[in-house]
Amino acid sequence: MLPNNLRAYTVQVNMRSADAADSIICAALCVFGEGGIKATSLREVARVANVSPALIVHHFGGKEGLIAAVDEAALLEFGAAYGSEETATGRGLLRQRAEETANVIRERPDVCAYLGRALVEATPGSSGLFQAMIEGGQKEVDLLLEKGTLREGLDPLWATLQHFFLIWAPLSFLPLLEQALDSSLLSDEILARWVGANVNLLEEGLYR
Repeated sequence: MLPNNLRAYTVQVNMRSADAADSIICAALCVFGEGGIKATSLREVARVANVSPALIVHHFGGKEGLIAAVDEAALLEFGAAYGSEETATGRGLLRQRAEETANVIRERPDVCAYLGRALVEATPGSSGLFQAMIEGGQKEVDLLLEKGTLREGLDPLWATLQHFFLIWAPLSFLPLLEQALDSSLLSDEILARWVGANVNLLEEGLYR
């Protein structure tokens, strides 16, 4: 058994180690989202995190391991937006979900920018990331079907994919989209218009 003073020292070292890993993940999420995952070096992540590249390798084994850790952290952060209790039903639930999505986009644009990049850059983890997001969406659609919120006869897979692309296609093509908008997609006005258009599309469709 370790002496008390050595146990305390070990706990402190482990806490500092965990803090360093979290700082690296946060820095990587930001710089990958801004500059691209493939285009951003470990050295640049280390500079932003104020650590050495060797420490990143120590914690994550290299860039691929770091990307996997950032993928997991970003998914957890985005998924936490939907942790609130469902207080609405029917179309009200659609609007509740839309507002939850808008809130996480508004509050964590870095997470959304990273996930959008990760989905289109074909990184080693992008296939698994896409699959995890689709599986989460399928569970949500299945739950809504059980509650009778969605129309009978709906194709569950394509309902999942349609919801997915309404959110992630704009975020994945953010630079091009913002050129077309001549504005930031994440400004309050444009974000409100985007969410409202998505809700209207899902409720009413486009054609007469």
